[in-house]
Amino acid sequence: MAVSVGVWSPCGPTRWGLWNGCAVGAATEHNRAVRHPEPLPASLLGVPFHVREAAERDVSRSRTRASDLVSPFFGVRTRPLPPPPLGLDVTAQRRRIILDRCRSYAARAGTDEFFSHVTAAILLGLPLPRRLLRDVSLDVSVFAPSFPPQARGVRGHRLSRPTRLVVEEGLPCSSALDAWVQLAPILSVDELVYIADALVRRKRPFSDLAGLVAVADAAAGRPGCRKLALSLPEVREGVDSPKETQARLIIVRSGLPEPVIGYEVHDDDGFFVGTPDLAYVTERIALDYEGDGHRSDTRVFRDDVERKELFADARWRYIRVTEDHVSQPHRLVARVARALRDQGWRP
Repeated sequence: MAVSVGVWSPCGPTRWGLWNGCAVGAATEHNRAVRHPEPLPASLLGVPFHVREAAERDVSRSRTRASDLVSPFFGVRTRPLPPPPLGLDVTAQRRRIILDRCRSYAARAGTDEFFSHVTAAILLGLPLPRRLLRDVSLDVSVFAPSFPPQARGVRGHRLSRPTRLVVEEGLPCSSALDAWVQLAPILSVDELVYIADALVRRKRPFSDLAGLVAVADAAAGRPGCRKLALSLPEVREGVDSPKETQARLIIVRSGLPEPVIGYEVHDDDGFFVGTPDLAYVTERIALDYEGDGHRSDTRVFRDDVERKELFADARWRYIRVTEDHVSQPHRLVARVARALRDQGWRP
């Protein structure tokens, strides 16, 4: 006769793996609870929340520790971030992650705390080098004499009162001009020019050149102030993208003439042809920077083909600048120099 090995339970003897009594039933209920946690109150759905807020709504501690929630910061619970949409570039993905972390941190932030430095620049959509996008830590500031926050995944700062605050994506952060000044110690002069050009860009600018000069002057004596001063002479209003700025700096620093920004090209009959990123008016040369979207988007590609033909019909030489040109500056310089000479320019 086979011998069964049993254990004692309140419901009587059970056999491992054979008994369907209360012990197995309890385990089944436990597994069901793990797979299907009880619903959260409506006010906590879809938003990060603090465990204190959950307790005030009679949510148990075990529920706030369930596997369907994550804790990005101490005391905060939220749903995991879903996978990014297909086709989202690295910069957009990083901004999405930082925005999600900022919203999570806001659930525990003090009323005097706000986002600054790199985090503010990301929230505001300012162009940053990729090395600063790799770190998902948040810059959180307070005004003196308050003490800066100390938390895992947070860089705390204590700032002086002249810093202006704005609300972006529903979150308090340093203004774009102040973020530019805050980043000066960790950015190169060129990187500061990229951001400054974005601040005085053609569409929805944050400021004008006078505003940049004012905040740079006010930052005298602070870390990075010399780099701010060096960047100002190279800033231009009306720019559309950081790559356009990068292309312009490459061209000018090679010794070639500086192209014009925002020049409207018309044909001989006076009809509008387009506004290239950069233009040599006398030599009738137009330059446009084209990112990956110009190749992957069929409609944009067709528009580019027609645009090139329109410039050709107006007797303008049209140069398409790509990432390969700005990553290999000698190629861009050689191409522009050749076009200038062909069009009659002499050094």
